[in-house]
Amino acid sequence: MNRGNQRFYTLQFDGASRGNPGPAGAGAVLFDENGNVLYHFRKGLGYQSNNVAEYHALILGLQQAIMKGCKNINVQGDSQLVINQFLGSWRINNPHLMSLCGAALQLRNNFRSFGIQHISRDSNTRADAQANWAIYLQEGQVEEDCLYF
Repeated sequence: MNRGNQRFYTLQFDGASRGNPGPAGAGAVLFDENGNVLYHFRKGLGYQSNNVAEYHALILGLQQAIMKGCKNINVQGDSQLVINQFLGSWRINNPHLMSLCGAALQLRNNFRSFGIQHISRDSNTRADAQANWAIYLQEGQVEEDCLYF
């Protein structure tokens, strides 16, 4: 949606881990206000649990959206755990997940408007594909595809 001169973006994120824990990757997709895909992002995570991969995917997507100059964003993911912990609805017992959630919460402060919601796996296939591709990247390696001209 476009309100005046403000552009609104949608960010979808997903993490993947083969083996849980196992080789892991983070993926994110940035859409414009019309639903057009602007970017695919993926990051290799080494050996991690699926929950850690999900948080890294959220962080990756937020960092990239900030770098692209997005100020108004709606975030979507299929991880109920990450969404509900991020919103403060669910407690975080794992110190590592608490740290990752804190990092994501800090990134939220870079946006003028921010929303986050849970979506079904079927609605998150693009981010899922990026996360699964990222499993084969070196730990810390980030790749980006620009899909608009």
